[in-house]
Amino acid sequence: MISAGWFKTLAAIVCLSTLSPSALAVQIAQAPISIAQTTIDCSAERRDIPLAAVSEQIERTRQLVNDRQTDAAVRSLTETIQAIGRLQDVSIKVSLLDGLVNSIPANPSLLEQLVTQTPPEQRPRIAAVLSQATQIAQSFNTGYSAAKTRTLTSIARYYATIEQRQQSQAVLTQALQASRSIRGADFQAPALIAIAQGYVLINQPQTAAPLLGQALPLAQSIANANRKAIALEQIASLYTQINQIDRALQIARSIAAPYYQALATQAIIDRYLGANQIDRALELLQALPQTEQKALMLAAIAGRLEAQQPQRASQLYAQAVAAARSTSAPNEVSGRVAQRYVESGGLVATADETILAISDPIVKAPALGSIALFYARAGQEALSETRLRQAIDLLASIPDEISRNNARQQLIDRAVLNGRYDYALRVAQTIQPGEEFPFDRVDVLVPIALDAARGNNPTAALQIVEQIPPSFVDWRDRVFLEIARAYARGEDFDRAVQIAQRASNGTAVQPRILAQVATIIHQMGYSGYPERAAQIFAQALQTANRLEDATAKADAIAAIAIEYNRIGQTQRGSELITQAIATAQTIQDPVSRSAALRTISEYLTAANQYQAAILVAEAIPDESERLWKLNETIEKAVNANEFAAVLPAVNRLNNPVPKTRWLIAIADRYAQQGQPQRAIELLNQALQSARTVPGDESQTIVVRGGENRLVVDDDQDRGSFYEAIALRFARLNQTGRALEVARSIQNAQARQQLTQRIGCYR
Repeated sequence: MISAGWFKTLAAIVCLSTLSPSALAVQIAQAPISIAQTTIDCSAERRDIPLAAVSEQIERTRQLVNDRQTDAAVRSLTETIQAIGRLQDVSIKVSLLDGLVNSIPANPSLLEQLVTQTPPEQRPRIAAVLSQATQIAQSFNTGYSAAKTRTLTSIARYYATIEQRQQSQAVLTQALQASRSIRGADFQAPALIAIAQGYVLINQPQTAAPLLGQALPLAQSIANANRKAIALEQIASLYTQINQIDRALQIARSIAAPYYQALATQAIIDRYLGANQIDRALELLQALPQTEQKALMLAAIAGRLEAQQPQRASQLYAQAVAAARSTSAPNEVSGRVAQRYVESGGLVATADETILAISDPIVKAPALGSIALFYARAGQEALSETRLRQAIDLLASIPDEISRNNARQQLIDRAVLNGRYDYALRVAQTIQPGEEFPFDRVDVLVPIALDAARGNNPTAALQIVEQIPPSFVDWRDRVFLEIARAYARGEDFDRAVQIAQRASNGTAVQPRILAQVATIIHQMGYSGYPERAAQIFAQALQTANRLEDATAKADAIAAIAIEYNRIGQTQRGSELITQAIATAQTIQDPVSRSAALRTISEYLTAANQYQAAILVAEAIPDESERLWKLNETIEKAVNANEFAAVLPAVNRLNNPVPKTRWLIAIADRYAQQGQPQRAIELLNQALQSARTVPGDESQTIVVRGGENRLVVDDDQDRGSFYEAIALRFARLNQTGRALEVARSIQNAQARQQLTQRIGCYR
C-alpha cells in the first residue's frame, strides 16, 4: 500500500487512467509518501493536497465552460476561486488566480470565456464570480502589485462588459491604488494604460486622461524598442478614443516602429472619418506607405464620398486600386478594395470593373460572387445572375482541387452570410455533379440548410433538403428536425408537424422531432398553446408506440421523456423513462440491449437529466459496461453539482471500490462548498463501504509484464481508502476520527506514517 513513492504512484495513475477526472483527483489526493521517508514535511502535506484539489476544480470548470453550462460553470468557478483563496502559498495563489482571470493574446482566460459566451440577459449571474475574484486579488500584498493590478483591471473590464459600471469603477480605483507599488517603467506603463482603458470603457475620459499623461513618460523610458512602440501606440489610440486627437497625433509621429506608428495613425484616421473630417483623414492617409490598409481606407473614403462628391470619389478609388496593385498580393487586395468600396456606399459597377480585371481565378471567382450579391441587393437581378454564372464557370478553370474547393467555399460562405441560400445551393451543386452518392456535396449542403433553418428561413432550408438524395437518410433527418423547429418558432404548427412526418419511418426520428416541436410550442406560453403542445406530445407517443423495432421504440419514448422533463412535467417524464427501460429490456440480444440503453443514457446526460440517465445506465446488463457508463454519468452529474441525483445511485452500487471512490469525491465537493458536516457524513459512509473492499489490505497492480516488469501500488485497495478517508477527516478538523480510521490499518509502518501525517493537521 505505501511502498511506492508519491511520484511513482502518480506515474501509475497516468499510465492506468481510465477513470474519470474526479476519480483521478481522489487517487492523487490519497497518493502516499514513501515509507522510506521517516520525517513528514507538514508544510508540503498541507500544501500539496489542497493544490491537487484546486487543479481538479479548474479542469472541471473548464469542461463546464466548454460545454456552455452557464449556471454550473458560474458555481464551479466561484468555488474554484474560493478554494484558491484558502491556499497558504501566496505565490501559487497569485499564479492560479492570474491564470483564471487574465487573458493573453489568442488564449482567453476561463473567466473571459464565461463572460463573453454568456447571453447578455444571463450575465448578471457572473457578478458573484467577479466579487469573489476581487476579494482574493485584494488580499495580495505589495510584493505582487503587478499581478494584483492586472487582475483587478481585468475584473473591472468584465464588470463593464456585464453592464455593472459602478462596480467596474470601484475595482478600477483599487487597481490604481495597487499600481502605485509597481516598480519599473516596463511594468508601470502597461498597468496605467490598462487602467486608463478601463475608464474609457465605462465612459470616464476625464479620469483616463491624467492616467495617460502619467503613462506617457514611463512608456518613453522603456528600453526595449518593441515594447516601447507597443505602449506608445496604445496610449495614442486611447487619446484618440477620448477625442484628444492632436495629442494622439503627436505621440503617433514619435513612434519609431513603422508597424505600430501605422496602427496609431489608422486609429486617428478612423476617428476623422467618423467625424466626417475627410480632408484631415486624407492628409494623414497620404503619409502612410502603400499598404493594404491604406488601399482599403482609401476605398472606404471613396465609397463614403460617392453620393456627394462623385468626381473626388472616383479619384480616390483610382488611388485605392493603384495602391492595391502595388502590394505583394495585388489580386487579393484589389478584390478586398472593391468590396470595401461598395460596402461604404460606392458604385457596384465601378467595383465590378476592378473585379473583372483580376487575373487569378482563385481570387476572381469569390470576388465575382460578392459582386453578384451586391447587384442582387441593388435589385439588378440580371447582372447578378450574369456574375454568379461567371463565378461558377471560373471554378472549373481552377486546376488545383484544394484551391478550387477553397474558392467554392468562399462563394458559399458569402452567399449564406447575405441570406442568399439559393446562390449557395447553386454553387454547392457544382460538387460531384451527376454522381449517385455525392457525399462531398451533401456534406456541404447540410450546413447550408441548417443555417437557413436556424436563421428562421425554413422555406430555403426545405428547398436545399430536396436536393439531398433520399438515400442520405440521416443527413435529411438532421435538416428536417431544424426545419420543423423553425416552423414551430414561427407559429406554423401544422407545417412543423408535416415536416416531422417527412422524416424517416421506422426510427425514433419522427417522435423526437414531434416532441421537440411540442416543447417549443409549450414554452411560448400563449393561450391555447399548452393544449396544442399536449396534442403533439400525444401524437409523438402514438408514433413511438407504433414502432416495431424495440431499439427504435425505446429511443423514441426516451426522447419524448426528455422533452417532458424539459418543460417541467417530470412525473410524466419519469413514467416514460420507466417505459423506455422496459421496452429496451425486451431486446433479446444482450449486446444490442446494452447499446440501446447506453445510447438513451447518453441522450439524457447530454440533456443534463442525470437522475434519469443513471436509472437507464443501471439497467445495462453487462456489468463492466454498466459500471463504465455509471462512472461517466456520475462524473458529469458531480461536475454539475447534481449531488441529489448522484448519491442514491452511488449508494446502490454493489461494488465497494467505485462506491467508496465516489463517496470520497462527493465529500470533497461538499467540503469545497463549505459544507463540512455533510462531507463528514459522507466520509463515514465511505468508511463503511471501504471496510467491505475485498482482498488484502495492500495490493499491487502489474502495469507491464515481461523483462521490464513494472508493478505499482493499487490506490484503490482497502488500506489506501482508509488513508484517503483519514486524511480528509483530519483536514476537516476531525483528528480524533482520523486517528480511529488510521488504527484500522494493519501494517504498523503504514499506520505510523499515516498517524504522522494526521498530526500535521492538529
